[in-house]
Amino acid sequence: MARPYRRRAVSAFTPAYSHDPLERIDSIAGVNSDRSRWSLTQAAAIAAIEAGTDEFFVTADGQAVKLAVLMVRDQKYLGTEREKSHPDDLMNLLRGK
Repeated sequence: MARPYRRRAVSAFTPAYSHDPLERIDSIAGVNSDRSRWSLTQAAAIAAIEAGTDEFFVTADGQAVKLAVLMVRDQKYLGTEREKSHPDDLMNLLRGK
């Protein structure tokens, strides 16, 4: 039986200590509707997106910006759906820029 689909707002992240653009996020976190906290590593978030069990988003200018699994040099990483037109979009949004 498939797990229920969850839509989660990302309100925090833990940076990785790397200059590699694909390894700049170690984990993402947020708060559930019951006020409990959740946290996932980048690898776990990628797996949840690919499995279709979770969708993650950040809020920018009052609108939800969906996180996506992106790939460069056969390596997966988290970014936003608008990353092509907004380079480093996820990092900027998470830092509040």
